[in-house]
Amino acid sequence: MDLPPINMISQQELCGHIEEEDFLLRYGNPVAIKADDGTVLLLTAIEYYERMTGQKIEIRTEG
Repeated sequence: MDLPPINMISQQELCGHIEEEDFLLRYGNPVAIKADDGTVLLLTAIEYYERMTGQKIEIRTEG
């Protein structure tokens, strides 16, 4: 099965833009992040993850 390509950005680009409202529109959902140590992480919106896995994510907040 052929999967569509996933955009890859650097850790610095992630840190510089993660708080922008259109981040996932600009970079993709999901988007791969290449960390400074060479590790590749996958970032996705919680809603997308929940749809793909069928699992509900509980977000804990500090109170």
